[in-house]
This record gives sequence, structure tokens and C-alpha cells, in this order.
Amino acid sequence: MNMLTFDKTELHKNHSTFIAEAVFAVEMVKADEQIEKQKMAKQLLDTLFPLDNGSHEDVVSYEIDYRHVQAYFKNGQHSGLKRAKQFVAYTGDKCSPESILFRDESGTHVEVMIGRRKGTGRLELVEIDDVQLETCTTFGHSEQDNASGIRHWVSLVQGDEEGRPSASSEDKEYTAKNGEDYTLGFSFSF
Repeated sequence: MNMLTFDKTELHKNHSTFIAEAVFAVEMVKADEQIEKQKMAKQLLDTLFPLDNGSHEDVVSYEIDYRHVQAYFKNGQHSGLKRAKQFVAYTGDKCSPESILFRDESGTHVEVMIGRRKGTGRLELVEIDDVQLETCTTFGHSEQDNASGIRHWVSLVQGDEEGRPSASSEDKEYTAKNGEDYTLGFSFSF
């Protein structure tokens, strides 16, 4: 019997490379090309946090429904995430969140900051103000030392004047999907 086997570390490495390429694609779009930057950011969301049905590119609104994030489309249909556990927290109102916090399988957080509606009276696609990717620098890896780290947020959509990603370290507070506080401090220990 011939069975197909694969190395999970190789699969994870390939997946990480794919994600890095998707992040790089968003970063490379010039600051003055906001429509293209929006499109690339939404494609990144499709890569990292795919919807069960549809694409983030076609979403007109996001809502928090119980412990899930729902994406609504122009035709009135809606969809949750393919992997619902990736949604962990939000800021703002459940019916109109200001930001949504996702966490991938490796534990990395990604915050999607949602733009304000323009009020044209028509159904408009959601505008992504920013996508911030969590990166961490850790210190003290020996068994005697308590390991600690500093959390950085890399801004993929906003960036500096030339469109390059910018990074910041700050405490962030959210409402977890179970209604409790969800805090990510810039300094942490584990």
C-alpha cells in the first residue's frame, strides 16, 4: 500500500513563507496607491483568516455575533471565518467594531482597523484603515532566567511618508469574544 506522507515542519515552513510573501506584497504598494493597498490588505486577510464563504474584498460590514465575527456582503448574505477560533477580540460596538483582533495558529495577533463609513447612502465596501501585525522580541532563553519580551506592532497599510511599514510598541486593550477584557501589553513575560 502506497501512502502519501509529509513533514509537518516543512508544511509549516512553506505556510510561513507564503504568509511572509503576502505581507511583503502589501508592504510594497506605494503610500499614494490606497485603492491597491486596500485590495492587497484584504487579500492578506483572505490568506491568513479566510471566510467560510466569500472574500474579505467583497465585505460591506463586519459584526460581532455572540462569539463570532460575521462578514456581510452587498447581496445580504453573510459568512463567518473558516476557522472561527481565529477571532479573539474587538474594540468598539458589536454592530460596528472599530477593530477586530485575530490570532493565527502560531499565536501571532493581527489587528484589522476598520475605516468609518462615508455616509453616501449606498452600500460601500469596508475600508481597512490599517492592518497591524504583531512581532515579538524575546530575552532570557536559559532555564534559570525568566523569559520576557517586547511586543511590536508593524503597520502594513499606514506606514511612513514613503509607504514603508512603521512599527510601534504600545499597550492595547480589547473586549474578548467572551466579553472579558483582553489586554496585550507591549512588555510581557512567560
